[in-house]
Amino acid sequence: MTVRQSLARLFQEWRAGDALRSGAHFALDATYHEAARDPIAGRPAIVAHFTKFFRDGPAWEFHVDDVIVEGDRAAIRYRFATVSGDGARAERSGCAFVTFRDGTIAEWREYEG
Repeated sequence: MTVRQSLARLFQEWRAGDALRSGAHFALDATYHEAARDPIAGRPAIVAHFTKFFRDGPAWEFHVDDVIVEGDRAAIRYRFATVSGDGARAERSGCAFVTFRDGTIAEWREYEG
């Protein structure tokens, strides 16, 4: 599977709320670092984070605007929106730099602005 295909599948599994399949895209020793948050280290911790967010988090949307791939690295420009119980929508834009190793994500690092 190519880097681009792997990312497309990851986004699909995020949208489906599948924490286990999403987590399988990450190396056992991967780091997942959302903007303005502490990094999460290791696949089990990443799966636990996804599980909690998918189960307990707000309604959300994730839109990918652009993916640039160069070898085992990718840059992703995205928009992430949450929807509160009263229907208020908050959207923010960001980018993620992703490094693959042996077909899995070794590092996911987000920046927002």
